[in-house]
Parts: sequence; structure tokens; C-alpha cells
Amino acid sequence: MNRESVFERKQAGTLVLAAFLTDSFIQPFGRQTEVLPARTAILAGALQFALLCAVMAVYLRWCGSEKPGPVRSLLLCGALVLSIALEVIQGERFYNYVMQQQLAALLFLILVFGAAYYGAFAGVQALGRAAWPVLALAATSVLVLGWSVAGQMQFSHLQTPETSAGTLAKLALTRFYLPPELLLLPFLCPKGASGKGAAKIIGAIFLANSLLALLGEMTMGTAYTSESQPVYTIARLGGLSVFRRLDALHVGVWLLLFLIKISLYFAGFIKLWQNIKPCKGHCPYWVALATVMVTFLAVWNQNEAVAMAVQQVLLALVLLAAPLNCLWNERGRNA
Repeated sequence: MNRESVFERKQAGTLVLAAFLTDSFIQPFGRQTEVLPARTAILAGALQFALLCAVMAVYLRWCGSEKPGPVRSLLLCGALVLSIALEVIQGERFYNYVMQQQLAALLFLILVFGAAYYGAFAGVQALGRAAWPVLALAATSVLVLGWSVAGQMQFSHLQTPETSAGTLAKLALTRFYLPPELLLLPFLCPKGASGKGAAKIIGAIFLANSLLALLGEMTMGTAYTSESQPVYTIARLGGLSVFRRLDALHVGVWLLLFLIKISLYFAGFIKLWQNIKPCKGHCPYWVALATVMVTFLAVWNQNEAVAMAVQQVLLALVLLAAPLNCLWNERGRNA
């Protein structure tokens, strides 16, 4: 593999990592939102890490560098549309939850879709370049967050709930989630993605979640598990010298990650739509916007858990379609 391909693979991995990291800071509303004690969360997260790595290793092996067929592209497009709608709902609720100045839903949609449209139009490579500084800001945000609450952290706040292997396995399975950005990896990389690269991304997210869980429980104790947005609560508690409210700066960084995630989903939809129905100009972008808006209106104020279940079913079908697509292409070459 030449140096340019290696660089593009690293950019794609960085972009997927930035999108995946968003949920570590903004607690998802459509999924299981119960916050677990740090010890339980880390042990169950380790099982999820192993399971997700195994699933991605098999998926990426079957995908290789093969061009996705129309069925797999259509399934993943459907999952991405649902994902965008759910993420926008989540982002709007989070923004109005953390900001004193409420923003009208229509204005929020215009701003988010405008930014996502521009990001998708700029292309995956441009988004990958933008992900580097945003990840650096996110790392700085975590360091500042820990520094700002260092005086409130105590090891005695850590809980030691009884956890059996069966309970941990049940938690890992019930909270298991297939991230759409990981399934986009083979389509973002020029020569396909490797299981080793996916494992590094999943491992980085596991470490980030473990660190934030420890940070939260050491700061808040038993109150940590009762918070709907625990990382934001920590940000509100922290302060440095005369700077007593740093939460707005942290939220700004997290919203940048959120915009990168939405832009990646849009860009992925457009890239896959070209496999279904090749078209030029701005046509695929308008198709993406129109489809997402219709889906958003259908999901808005409805049961998001159902929409999340449909999304996960579509992604599971994408996993199953990967080996079938590979066998079909192999049969075509041998014919």
C-alpha cells in the first residue's frame, strides 16, 4: 500500500473516531440511558469492546475492498437516514438542556443541516482533516475537565457493587450497539479497512468511556448514576481560578464533534447513494436532505427507541449482506 493510501486510511479512521466519540460526551436519548456505576460500566464495556471487535473483524474481512452492491448500499442508506434524524433530535434536546438561552427547533435544524450540507459537499477527506483539530480540542477538554474538578475527586466515592459474570454479560448484550460510522469504514478507505484499525478505534472509545466514568463517580459519588448528562454535570462543577463556569467551552467542543458526526452520515449517504443511482451535481445532496427531513418529522416526538431498534436491524442486515455480496462478486468473476 502506497503512502497516500495509508494517509487516507488514517484520515478515515480519525473521522470515524471523532464521530464515535460524540456519544461519550452527549448521553444518547434513543438508547438505554441508565448510567451504570463506574466499575460495572467498565467491566460490561470490556465485554462490549471484545464483542464489537469480533463483529467488525468478520465484517471487514468479508467487505475487503469490494464495491458494495445496491442492496447493501440501500440498507446502509436507510440506517444512516434514521441515524441522522435521531442524532439531530438528540442534539437539539441536548443544546436546549445545557443552554440557558433556548433555540427554536427550526433554527437549530437550519444551522445543523446547513453545516452538515457544507461538510458533506466538502467531502470525506476534508472532514477527515477537520477531525484532527477537533479531536485535539476534545482531548484538551477532558484534561481541563479533570483539572477543574481535581479538588473534588475522592477515591472513597467509587462504588463497589456486586457484579457477577452473568449480570455483566447480560448488560453487555442488552446495551450492545452497532455504530453506523464503524460500518462505513470499508467505504471510506481507498483499499478497504482492517480489523486492527477498527479495534484501535473501539479501544480508544472504551478507554475514553472508562476514564469519564471514573472521573464522574470520583467527583459525584452515588449521585453520578442519577444524572441524565453526567459529563456535562461534571463540567458545571469544575472551575479554574477566576473561571468558575467552563461548561460552555466544553459544550462547544462536544457540539463540534456532533456536527462532524452528522456531516459524516450525510457524506456516507451520498457516497452510497451513488452506488444505487449514479447522479451528478447537487442532486444526491438534495435527496439526502429531503429524505432526512421526512424521516425526522416521522420520528419527532415519537418513540425513539423503536426508531433505534429499526436502525439496528438495518445495520445487522448490512452485516449479513456483506458475505453475500462478496460471494456474489466472486461468482461473477469466475463466470
